[in-house]
Amino acid sequence: MEKEPSQFIAEATTTQNMEGEADEESNPLNQPFLKRSRTLSSNPLAMVGAKVSYIESLDYEINENDLFKHDWRSRSKVQVLQYVLLKWTLAFLVGLLTGLVATLINLAIENIAGYKLLFIVHLIQKKRFFMGFIYFTGANLLLTMVAAVLCVCFAPTAAGPGIPEIKAYLNGVDTPNMFGATTLVVKIIGSIGAVSAGLDLGKEGPLVHIGSCIASLLGQGGPNNYQLKWRWLRYFNNDRDRRDLITCGASSGVCAAFRAPVGGVLFSLEEVATWWRSAVLWRTLFSTAVVVVVLRAFIEICNSGECGLFGSGGLVMFDMSNVTINYQVMDIIPVAVIGVIGGVLGSLYNYCLHKVLRLYNLNNQKGRIHKLLLSLTVSLFTSACQYGLPFSSQMQAL
Repeated sequence: MEKEPSQFIAEATTTQNMEGEADEESNPLNQPFLKRSRTLSSNPLAMVGAKVSYIESLDYEINENDLFKHDWRSRSKVQVLQYVLLKWTLAFLVGLLTGLVATLINLAIENIAGYKLLFIVHLIQKKRFFMGFIYFTGANLLLTMVAAVLCVCFAPTAAGPGIPEIKAYLNGVDTPNMFGATTLVVKIIGSIGAVSAGLDLGKEGPLVHIGSCIASLLGQGGPNNYQLKWRWLRYFNNDRDRRDLITCGASSGVCAAFRAPVGGVLFSLEEVATWWRSAVLWRTLFSTAVVVVVLRAFIEICNSGECGLFGSGGLVMFDMSNVTINYQVMDIIPVAVIGVIGGVLGSLYNYCLHKVLRLYNLNNQKGRIHKLLLSLTVSLFTSACQYGLPFSSQMQAL
């Protein structure tokens, strides 16, 4: 049976269209130049050459159009009062919870590290130096392993200090899972393990990230799987109010690390926050004041010996009120020299850090095992230096 000319034309047209669609899909000119990676890296996002997560932008601008004005005018005085009361209540809870978590972290670190060092001192007093080194290194490796495994396997977003990611969020860049419940738990346990292991790091960055995680979870009513259905929380279902609350969390974290409420506010104002209002200033001051009250309350409790054998050192507030300091004009010269030397050394440090981060990035791209091995290697080297260097100098008992 022969085909009619119209059938040949239809088949040719269909074949040509299919080939055209295939060519358009396979044409490299139609492909995007940049492809986003949907996998999270365990490196800080500021690391040179590191893979970044699939990110989105946030909208902090409020379109004050007729619909927005009508919505506000239609709200009753009770609803407006609820909104204002909720903002101050959440600011209070952010300061309260951040202070409690910071206190628990301090007590855990001091007791773990204290009992570890106490046992090592007993071994050294018995002239069992090699066993002391084995115990010291093994304990540090175990603590480092706990922190590294949790971070690499369960919450890669908990890696690093977290301050670069908070800066990005407060400037309009949203990173998935950066303020999740899993990230919060891993950050707390990882900070305890890493600092107790004697690694050369501090608690400022982790506490800032922890405070921001607490603020984010409070603003959305809890974790994603167990969010509260409280109707008041619908007022915070926008990027602007959540941004202000996370700003309070970052300020509370700095305050918890240094016991400096004004310093925490200035940190958010100068370092992390780009969008700033006078209303945010008062709420951040309120949150940091709550943190100081919580820390002071635990200082009084721990001074009575109810926080363990080593439970008061990290909660010491230095009192300089009785110290009289006299400055002379000639003191400006050595201070200026110190500033110049510090600037030169800081530039050299940043240059070397830039080179080292490239090597770290190459190692981290090889997989989880290499990340864990790198952490354990750093812990082993740090433990050897901390244990061996004191024996290289002549020490006398006081």
